[in-house]
Amino acid sequence: MADEKKTPDAPLIEGSGADTEETPLSPTERSMVRRLSSAIQFADFMALLMVAATGFSAFATWRMTQLTTMILSVSERPYIGMQRVAFDYVDGTRARVLVDCRNYGSISANDGVARIHLLVDGQRLTGSDDSRDTTINVGMFSPSVPHPFHLFVPIKVYEAAREGRAKIVVYVQITYRGPDERQFCYNEMMTYDNRADTFDPNGGNNRCDGEIF
Repeated sequence: MADEKKTPDAPLIEGSGADTEETPLSPTERSMVRRLSSAIQFADFMALLMVAATGFSAFATWRMTQLTTMILSVSERPYIGMQRVAFDYVDGTRARVLVDCRNYGSISANDGVARIHLLVDGQRLTGSDDSRDTTINVGMFSPSVPHPFHLFVPIKVYEAAREGRAKIVVYVQITYRGPDERQFCYNEMMTYDNRADTFDPNGGNNRCDGEIF
């Protein structure tokens, strides 16, 4: 045992194994790390801002498209209405009621159908073909062009209305379509006023259910 040779200890390698110690960062290195961290945070923040800006831009584009479509649908469509309702002719046997309809829009209306009803004291006239309800297949309503329709009442009914002893009411219902095939409706009720010798509006709407009110 005395002759046993001793193995020399292996030299220690600096920085290896358990003897390795972390070298503290210098002030300059710490400053660089802080600047790098701040730059990364700023880049993330800018990326979030760009995502938000893209979202807001997409929403604004969608909203503008909706508004443009709505404006076009309102402006580029026909508008049917009545220019005048009046007694325009009277002879010894009957009086004629004129209903003058117009298209106040800038483009033509298609598939126009006008239905005109005349009531006296709440009742429809009977016994005369001239005084029955009228349905006219107009077809096209051109802009600003007169579209006159007529109804006739017996002279006795006209005289009673002129003297205030009878109430005459004209119902006008018109259905039509725009160039995009959307259907529109115009409903108006006109009541005769003997004091002014004219028909005054007395209700109406734009519903397509056939009801005036």
